[in-house]
Amino acid sequence: MKRLFLTYILTLLAVTIWADEIDLKQVYRQLDKAIERSDEYVRQREKRIQRYKTASGVTDDSRVQYEMCRHLYDEYRPYMSDSAIHYIGRCIELATRLNDRIRADECRILMAHQCTESGMYNEAMDILNAIDVERINDANNERRYYSTLAHLYSELGYYCKVPRLQGEYYARHNHYKSLIDTARVSMNDDEALQIRELEHYAAGDAAGALRYSDIRLKQVKEGTHGYAIVSFYRYLDYALLGDSIQARYWVTQSALSDVRNAVMDQGAMWELANMLMADGDIDRAYRYIHFAWQCAGKFNTRKRNNQISPVLTAISDNYEASLKRANRLLLVLAVVSSLLAVMLLCILFYSNSQRKKLARARNELSESNQRLAQLNGQLSELNGQMREANVKLNESNRVKDEYVGRFIHLCSFYIDRLDEMRKRVNKMVKSRDLDALRQFTGNNELRDKNLAELYEMFDSTFLHLFPNFVNDFNALLRPECRITLPDAKTLNTDIRIFALIRLGIEDSSRIAEFLHYSVNTIYNYRAKIKNGATGDRDAFESQVKSIGM
Repeated sequence: MKRLFLTYILTLLAVTIWADEIDLKQVYRQLDKAIERSDEYVRQREKRIQRYKTASGVTDDSRVQYEMCRHLYDEYRPYMSDSAIHYIGRCIELATRLNDRIRADECRILMAHQCTESGMYNEAMDILNAIDVERINDANNERRYYSTLAHLYSELGYYCKVPRLQGEYYARHNHYKSLIDTARVSMNDDEALQIRELEHYAAGDAAGALRYSDIRLKQVKEGTHGYAIVSFYRYLDYALLGDSIQARYWVTQSALSDVRNAVMDQGAMWELANMLMADGDIDRAYRYIHFAWQCAGKFNTRKRNNQISPVLTAISDNYEASLKRANRLLLVLAVVSSLLAVMLLCILFYSNSQRKKLARARNELSESNQRLAQLNGQLSELNGQMREANVKLNESNRVKDEYVGRFIHLCSFYIDRLDEMRKRVNKMVKSRDLDALRQFTGNNELRDKNLAELYEMFDSTFLHLFPNFVNDFNALLRPECRITLPDAKTLNTDIRIFALIRLGIEDSSRIAEFLHYSVNTIYNYRAKIKNGATGDRDAFESQVKSIGM
């Protein structure tokens, strides 16, 4: 319980911080521009529809015709409800002709869902009752079947005004919802995620609903119709959470995506118009609800028309009342303006004599302000340069202090090791064990071990100073050129070269001396990495030197 409460508080805090960054007026302006271009978006959808119709008419292949009719259904589903029902009906005929029971069942369920969305509840019920659920041999179709029935009874319960029937409808909704099997469905399935999101929403768990909404949001492309649907449900979740800024943002995003995709089922638009009317923004609310009403006329469903009509009437009444108040105010202002004009004429003669004096004083003040602004600008620039120099100096001091400490420790360590080696060699000389001495001094193992320890010390010190260097370095490279380290605590040669460059060691000969490579090899390494840069390769090393600052 404590964990759930903490999650809720953290979620509320996060969305509150983000809400401060949201500029709703800017989002509204984007929506206004999209509405101005709505005819262009409609033409794009009509072109796609015509392309599918043409492809369907030039072939006798039932499978090809099915695919084209299915595309036409997808295009018409949010655009023209009656055409969508026509083409999904055509899909049922073609699937039956192809003896494809799975597709036929799927299309019947889709037709029932479309009828439900259009307010044709009796037709939807007849279609679903005609399906033998015992013979559905596809898990997805079975889930869709129960989901559509649950949605149908939810709609009936919502619009029913008879309490006894309303309770019965909601009971059936809960019954069919309980039959939806989401256990075997992948978390990548948007329909299953939507079901889980709605379960949390219905339970009043806004934070839980948002967790599933976040997953869905990552799986849809911004600006698509799917993005509009996910955004609309996020609006509902944030409204439940009590975050009005986020709710307005996401319902506007949903409406914006609908307009850009020529969607005529403008549920988000009339919701937004209703909210704007409550906020007192009557002009924008009127424009939005008028646009939604035009779209509803093209979508041609009783359900959406019935939903929009009360809002449109209320906004129209408020709009007319606002116009009457504005006209009365204009009349009063006109009278007041006339009186003020007479007074101004009297004052004009007096003010004219003072104007020249004020003009001279204003010119002198303007010149002083310009000089002061120039001096302020120079001072601001100098302050900026000083701050930048201080940041770089602090960074340099930090790196210097860290490496000086590590260097002193390393020197002490190798002095002890050299002393041990001196004692060992001295012991071999005293015992005249020349073979052992020759073997000891001729073996490169000690050198390799010392180098490995030196590089390990360098890697650990550098990663301690710049823990995000590898990720920031890879961000400067194209995905196929990025470097993956087998060990998060150990750098490879590529990274070490540019780590030395980050520390200010840019000379290839000095880098080669430290890494025990030839200068030409170091040059080739640097050239290979810079060729994979996402931007200007000549500025790549300068960008590397800025990592961590």
